[in-house]
Amino acid sequence: MNKHSRLPVAGHRASLIMSVAVGSISLTLIEQLMGWVMILLVCAVAVRFLLYKGLYKHAPGTRTINLLAVLASVALAWFAIGQGIFITMINLLVVGCALKLLLLNRRRDFLQLAACCLFLVGCAFIFSQSLFSTLLYSLMLFVILLAIQLFFAPQLGFKRHLKRLLKMSLQALPVAVLLFLILPHLPPFWGMPQDKSTAIGLSEKMTPGDIAKLTRSTDHVFTATFDGDVPAPEQRYWRAMVLEEFDGKSWQVSEYRKQRQQVMTYTRQSYRPAVTGPAFSYQMLTEATGNQWLPVIDIALPGTFASTEKVFSANDYTLRTRQPMLSKQAFDISSFYQASLRVPANGLELNSNLQLPQQTNLRAMAWAQQLRQQHQSNRALAQAVMTYFASQRFSYTLEPPVMPDAPVDTFLFDARQGFCSHYASAMTFVLRSAGIPARIVSGYQGGKNLTDNVLSVYQYDAHAWVEASLDNQSWTRFDPTAMVAMSRLQYGFMQAMSEQQQDAPLFSRANPANSTLLNSMFHLLDSVNYQWNRWVLGFDASTQEDMVSSIMGKATGTRMTIFMLSVLLFIAGLLAFYFVPRSVKKGTNEAERLYYDIQKRLEKLTGLPRNHLGPSGYLTLVSPRINSPTRIALERFTRTFEALQYQSHRKHYSISVLRGQHRLLVKALRKHPKGRHQGTTSPMPG
Repeated sequence: MNKHSRLPVAGHRASLIMSVAVGSISLTLIEQLMGWVMILLVCAVAVRFLLYKGLYKHAPGTRTINLLAVLASVALAWFAIGQGIFITMINLLVVGCALKLLLLNRRRDFLQLAACCLFLVGCAFIFSQSLFSTLLYSLMLFVILLAIQLFFAPQLGFKRHLKRLLKMSLQALPVAVLLFLILPHLPPFWGMPQDKSTAIGLSEKMTPGDIAKLTRSTDHVFTATFDGDVPAPEQRYWRAMVLEEFDGKSWQVSEYRKQRQQVMTYTRQSYRPAVTGPAFSYQMLTEATGNQWLPVIDIALPGTFASTEKVFSANDYTLRTRQPMLSKQAFDISSFYQASLRVPANGLELNSNLQLPQQTNLRAMAWAQQLRQQHQSNRALAQAVMTYFASQRFSYTLEPPVMPDAPVDTFLFDARQGFCSHYASAMTFVLRSAGIPARIVSGYQGGKNLTDNVLSVYQYDAHAWVEASLDNQSWTRFDPTAMVAMSRLQYGFMQAMSEQQQDAPLFSRANPANSTLLNSMFHLLDSVNYQWNRWVLGFDASTQEDMVSSIMGKATGTRMTIFMLSVLLFIAGLLAFYFVPRSVKKGTNEAERLYYDIQKRLEKLTGLPRNHLGPSGYLTLVSPRINSPTRIALERFTRTFEALQYQSHRKHYSISVLRGQHRLLVKALRKHPKGRHQGTTSPMPG
């Protein structure tokens, strides 16, 4: 079949299977695909199915496809501004697959579509690399290869194709595992194009109520594996961002911080805080959030050289990655939880955390002045604010009333209902109004225990708290939310919602209302995903070096080379075992090999060796020892074999006929009763 030959339309299984593969892969990318692109693809798959069934006789013409291509290109260009470059390219690839599916009538078209499908599988892996996704995309890859195999050998049976492809897949699996273990795990040479819409989770700008929206999400954020036991609940404050700029309604990262972080990113600098005392050592395995902030326990520093190359410490005691996290990544961290968060001596940081907009939230300002007159000590004043939240019947809720104007005043004196961001915003405003430098820290609080030393943190663990400088020398943490919902600190968000009689996300892993069976299922899934993420997705250069060290001692360059060469030689031997042809008896052809296979099976079944007998003589010898169906199949096979081997006129016989009869005879022999012969004929002497 040359590249210009036309493919059959009706009944072409390879085209139908390829269309199923294209549709299935695209369904997994439904969040990235535009609606009209998905409709175009569904129509293309439907047309290909109708062509296969013979309900539609002709595929759309080239002019029709070209017109659709022009319209699709215009639409993609129109929507590209809002979608971003990368998502637009994904949509373009799916559009190309759909149009090629409609135009599928030549060998070249089929091979181009197969190549696009393989590339589409690779793109899908960018968005999801979980164990379930890996199994699903491996199945899709199997389907694509099956379609290619059917395309090149349509005369073979479907089951035979499945068996052959399954055998080759099992042969390739150990080679793939070995290559995964020994090939260098290099960092990416370039970053994927990204736009703001790709970032998920916390934001650099927070309006009271924003974090409450995150608590509706059960998406996983990261898993932390500690060298020892996990921290106590009151120590699980995962610091992500510091919000210092307030416009009367919203808090955000200050421009000064943003500029400093950009300079440190480009110059590869890192702030080195003074740390003392004990530390938590743990490995974080993060999800692909598209952000650069890394939630860690105070004060955190990278624990290994590999992590130092990927993250830097900012002067607000946060950790940031040098590149956006567009895939799962592992980081080794050390958190010095007893170290003091020192304030720089230049006074700039203290002054910036006293700034407030004028003529906003006047009642809160006046109340702060009253507190200042009553409490000369900064610590006593801060404690008075905390006591106010505990004594004035405040409530913890995901659905507080709307506070469009003077939100701090409304929250403190009227509504008295809110989420953690409301409490943190109000306390920070009051402290600043009383002359105490204060700021908001956003991140996560809590985490679910997977094992004794593993914590998983989800988006519903998002939290905000306050840092105040009471002595102008260090920062002290205050969590006003704990004064209203102490269970939020001790037992997590879901328990706090349950006690406040609020609705928690349905079927959440931490929902107290779940049944024991459902909780067990969630725990099992989390544990399996954790092991997959840590040992497969978290397998980086550092882990690879540790593996080699455990096998060969210290991982020097020479030992690494010897190890890799040894594994490569093993792989070469494995491939040779798979594919190097076995030595066969000189002069034997395929017909003889098929007959020798049947001879060995009959000798094992009947106990009668062939010795010097010819095919017909051996048939006569074993006939009394086999049942009727096996005897009939053997007679046909023997007649065809003799015709191919010994007769000059064999018009009605071919090797393909012998293959078919061989398969039928093998099936009959497999069904033959073991050890039960049909007669008493003795073996003929040799």
